Amino acid sequence: MIESIRKDKQSFLLLDCGAVFNNQTDNAELHLKAMDRMGYDALNLGIPELSFGMAFLERTRSQVSFPYIASNLLYGGSRLPWTREYIMKEVGGIKVAILGILDPNDLQQIPRRDDVKGFEITSPEAALDRLLPEVRGKADLVVLLSQLDETKTRALVGAVWGIDVAIFSKRDYRVKPSGENVILLQAISEGMTLGLVTVTLDDKEALSVSKRKDVLLDDSVPDNGEILALVEMYKKEQEIKEEKKKKELMEGLQLTPEEFMERYRKKQTEQKKRDLSYKERFWVIKSPDFYDLIHNEPKWGGVIMDNLAQIMASRFKGSEDFPNL
Repeated sequence: MIESIRKDKQSFLLLDCGAVFNNQTDNAELHLKAMDRMGYDALNLGIPELSFGMAFLERTRSQVSFPYIASNLLYGGSRLPWTREYIMKEVGGIKVAILGILDPNDLQQIPRRDDVKGFEITSPEAALDRLLPEVRGKADLVVLLSQLDETKTRALVGAVWGIDVAIFSKRDYRVKPSGENVILLQAISEGMTLGLVTVTLDDKEALSVSKRKDVLLDDSVPDNGEILALVEMYKKEQEIKEEKKKKELMEGLQLTPEEFMERYRKKQTEQKKRDLSYKERFWVIKSPDFYDLIHNEPKWGGVIMDNLAQIMASRFKGSEDFPNL
């Protein structure tokens, strides 16, 4: 699909508003590899991306050819060297600036705040007020990728000067489009469509949208050989990992409760997923394998829960916190 569009339109930008990842590292890396193969020009970071942590984002950024844009993101009070506040692209002789913003409120909604510890999302308006004078001096066209909903995006572009096109991805049915100087476009979420917009800049530098449509990415769209190979490889790797998990779980049933917990502790430490609570005496198992086991194999899950109960009872027996044990 994208290859055919590129052949038809030489002046072409491929952008993403952000919030691409789900909660699985392997799947996130698959998305980035696919985007790299498709030739994306930029990714605006969203909260799902930040949830993977700075180390993951820094590593993956070095593995892809497109930049991560974050115009209002700080870490420890400083800009991140592997993000860009904006980028410049020349397309068909037109100099295009691309900025990207996150919603500060979204950071407060993350259940596991440790995942985004150190990140700070500053005011979008303040960030754009600072950047736009510089950007407008370089660009013929300024595009904003927004993680705000339509209401907030519309208010933002009305409060600052210098945005020509704003693309937002969050659904918001409270506001209907109206005539404005800024072109507002909505990117449909979940990757079900490809938004195709043709923007024209005339001799008087007046902007207009000459063509706009959402291409449904259903089974009628032919598979790309390279992307299909990536997906098939991913599926095979997941099958191997699932078999390994099942084997480890079966072996775990042969262990004593203490041996089982020691094994889990070691595994969690290696994966840096260990979490301590209750005065550092409770071990909280966060592995997806554990939850899958409880739901899909109740008998095995019952054995493990029994083991955990025995360990907790023995560990806290006589404790002032648990006088009835």
